[in-house]
Amino acid sequence: MHEAKWIFSFLGRSKYKLYSAYVMSLLFNALLAANTVIISRIADDVLTPMFENHQIPTSEVMRQMLPLLILALVIGVTAAIFRFLSNIFREQASQKVTFDLRNALYQKLGLQTRDFFLSNRSGDLINKCSGDVDVCNHFLCWVSFAMVDAIVMLVIVLIVFFSVSWKFTLCEMALAPLACIIALRMGKVVRPIFGDARQQLSRLNTVVQENIAGNRVVRAFAREPFEIEKFHKENDEYFELQLKANKTWVTYSPLLETVANTINATAVIVGSLLAIAGQITVGQLVIFTGMSWMLNAPMAQLGFLINDLQRFRVSCERVRELYDSSVEIKSPEKPVIMEEIKGEVDFDHATLTFDGNPILTDINMHIPEGSTIGIMGPTGSGKSTLFNLLTRFVDVRSGSVKVDGIDVRLYDLNQLRRNIGIALQDVFLFSDTVESNIAYGCPDTPVENVYASAEDADADDFVRKLPDGYDTIVGERGMGLSGGQKQRLALARALAMNAPILILDDTTSAVDLETEQYIQGRLRARQKKATTLIVAQRISSVKNADCIYILENGRITESGTHKELLEKKGYYYHIYQIQQGNVSAAESEVTK
Repeated sequence: MHEAKWIFSFLGRSKYKLYSAYVMSLLFNALLAANTVIISRIADDVLTPMFENHQIPTSEVMRQMLPLLILALVIGVTAAIFRFLSNIFREQASQKVTFDLRNALYQKLGLQTRDFFLSNRSGDLINKCSGDVDVCNHFLCWVSFAMVDAIVMLVIVLIVFFSVSWKFTLCEMALAPLACIIALRMGKVVRPIFGDARQQLSRLNTVVQENIAGNRVVRAFAREPFEIEKFHKENDEYFELQLKANKTWVTYSPLLETVANTINATAVIVGSLLAIAGQITVGQLVIFTGMSWMLNAPMAQLGFLINDLQRFRVSCERVRELYDSSVEIKSPEKPVIMEEIKGEVDFDHATLTFDGNPILTDINMHIPEGSTIGIMGPTGSGKSTLFNLLTRFVDVRSGSVKVDGIDVRLYDLNQLRRNIGIALQDVFLFSDTVESNIAYGCPDTPVENVYASAEDADADDFVRKLPDGYDTIVGERGMGLSGGQKQRLALARALAMNAPILILDDTTSAVDLETEQYIQGRLRARQKKATTLIVAQRISSVKNADCIYILENGRITESGTHKELLEKKGYYYHIYQIQQGNVSAAESEVTK
């Protein structure tokens, strides 16, 4: 089974602990068999002679029995120790695999691109990293151990039984093929049900995750009944699948238990008949009845094992699908390592397509070190995508993007991104302190840098008015803060990195003009002048830039300074007129 082979490959050095647990299982069962043999010796060598000859004194009986009882006690205690240690070892091994596997999956998620997350539901990814990994842990810790334990018990009991009476053993094994047929049938039926159930659980998690993330939107539009109904629908579907799996279990499990109990009853009946016929002794009958559970238990557990094994195979396939997913954007094997990045940026005939549709076409820009450029254009023209190329969130299909004359695809990803401070259009704040959010990109930065960056972003004043100032815990995704406050904290986070390249993606859209002018003044006054790339909808945000580029339909249609673009009377001029209120509504519509 390739799923088991794959999950066992994560054991590493922990495999010795798991294998030790298997060996201890062998010793445990062997000792239990030995104890049964000792009891049979007591029956045949001590008790039977005593019942046949009443002249044997009690002291002689005790003298013969005591060493055997002490030996049985020692064996019982030793067996318990082996079982205890095996439980510890297999738990440690399985937890180590779970730990390493979750780390590997999380790292793989962190390396994935936007396209990957667009094609995979968040609930499905969360379920693979949590619930499906737990199922794999359950397989390593219990299912695999129980399977080895069952095999060991069967081998030991068959060896002992055949050494005593082959007739009895064959009678006991007569029902084994029937149990195997039932188990195989159950596994074939239940596996696709488990596959559908895991997929449905992912959809259910996605609904919950979206409802929590969009809770304010749901309440704002009074759509609580709709969301509740949507959850009920997915939950009902999951319930029905679980019920279907349970019905399969209810159908086949009693059959397996009946076979197991029949084997147990057979041991008593056949063993008694053989003893009456004089073909076995009373002690040997004790062996048969005392060890029949070692034949009965695997049969009784077969349903549980098949059930959990199929659940594991489904979950392991899902986990492996994520683990084996390819990473499109990664560092080269031998990256270019720069002692210092200065910040010169070049787009050289950069072209990007998605599913055959052009997003950016033949983009050419030269951005000198320390300069400021502005990017404007209609919604969907590719403005933000332009900077995704620079940070390598996506790669060009043709052409190149260069930093300090070197293609960004030749840099180590971490070095490249640590030299780019970015304030994204979609502000994301972590559920942590304000200080930690600002210092997120440079956690070792002095607190003075955090305060200075907040002042430059015009965030210091409102932060100090928060209940605990910079130590205030902001809600998840910045809940409790206004849009403008979140934007200013995101800007402060980008500034705190003191990177040679600074990207501001519509960073001041939610602040008033006075605040925007203050921020622009602080940025110009910063001691370290970064190469600044500004995406904006407001003319006021870019009019002081060294050069302004206009993107329309993924192409650069205009470029120049504020004055030069006004003289061209193109897109920029019309936007300027609209924002100045110098055109009619009809003219504005034409411009759009």
